[in-house]
Amino acid sequence: MNGQLTYATAASKRPAHPVRSLALAVLAAVTGFTSPVSAAEYRLQPGDTLELSVAGIPELRQRLPVTIDGDISVPLAGDIKAQGKTVAEVRDLVREALPRQSLNMRTSGNGEQQTVVAPGEISLVIADYRPIYVTGDVSKPGEQRYTPGLSVRQAVSLAGGYDLQRFRMDSPILATADLRGEYENLWIDLAQGQATIARLRTELDGKQQLDETGLEKLPIPASTQEKILQNEQGLLKSRLDDYSKETAHLKNAQRITEERLTAIQDQYRKDTEAAKLDVDEIERIADLNKRGVVPLTRAVETRRLSLTTATRALQTGVETERAKRDLLEAQRSVARLSDQRRADLMRDIQDATVKLAQTRSKLSAVGEKLLYTGVVRSQMVRGTGGKPQVIIHRRGGSGVEILQADEDASLQPGDTVEIALKLEYEFKPSAK
Repeated sequence: MNGQLTYATAASKRPAHPVRSLALAVLAAVTGFTSPVSAAEYRLQPGDTLELSVAGIPELRQRLPVTIDGDISVPLAGDIKAQGKTVAEVRDLVREALPRQSLNMRTSGNGEQQTVVAPGEISLVIADYRPIYVTGDVSKPGEQRYTPGLSVRQAVSLAGGYDLQRFRMDSPILATADLRGEYENLWIDLAQGQATIARLRTELDGKQQLDETGLEKLPIPASTQEKILQNEQGLLKSRLDDYSKETAHLKNAQRITEERLTAIQDQYRKDTEAAKLDVDEIERIADLNKRGVVPLTRAVETRRLSLTTATRALQTGVETERAKRDLLEAQRSVARLSDQRRADLMRDIQDATVKLAQTRSKLSAVGEKLLYTGVVRSQMVRGTGGKPQVIIHRRGGSGVEILQADEDASLQPGDTVEIALKLEYEFKPSAK
């Protein structure tokens, strides 16, 4: 028969065909014997998929996924609870539901023929199990189809093998060479950073010789470290010389300003005394002029000279005040140079300390990458690598179980496998 199925509620039922029933019974027995998961042990969960078939009615062959609610939707029977039940238990529920229905089958001649499904004609097997998930140090983490008997080793093989997931590379050998160069450069940067901080602190203390007592012994050539220290010592000497010259220049300017102030003050004193004498002279000439001893022109000339002297004294007083301000500015410049230098050195020490910490962090990260690529390269060259740690997360009736396992452990549907490689080496970056 072929064509479409229609649902009918006829009261009469035709008897099941004995040969077809016997064949289906044999098929069910064989299916139960070769079932990938024992029906007595495996409990269905959302994500599993069942396959329903009825002998002689290919139109009823259906794939029935277990929904998130734990149900399967069976044609002509509706929803049936499957979660937590075995395949045999669900099969019995389906066999109880479907034989109660009468089916009208369309024949090739556009006619209809009524048929009834017998319990023995119904077959229900697992078509697909819930997928498993592989994560961690594998090349292609993610979802995988579960097949009965699947082991951790086989799942890792399907995921592309170990090592390459966390640190992808085209060539571990070339990557190791690049990382080795970066690793050595970072050690040199670390030595340079330490020497810079030592030089700044020495300069802050006003010492002439670089203090090397607090420097670490680093895995770089001795000649390289010695060259770095020599450069820092030369820079220290140059900066100290510049500071000394700048200080001497400002102090010399201060001395000149002091001498100029002294000279102007002396001139101001003289001009003030001269102006006072001129005032006395004016009074004397005025008295003589009244008595007719001296002419009026003499009195006028004396007053003019007195005014000139007073003006000069006033100008000298202004110059004196300006010289005092210049002296104060020169004194502040000397103090400001020292304070600004100290503040700049403190800021440079802070920046150098932060940069040194960043260099240590990069050194630690590159060192770990270098060790990791060493494991990958070792596996490529020798066929061995770090021993993997396998953790299986399995949901059971009491919740999620965390199981320690090995590569030969058997998996179950829905398992999440976490792979972590144990490095054969230990990296300990500088801790100072």
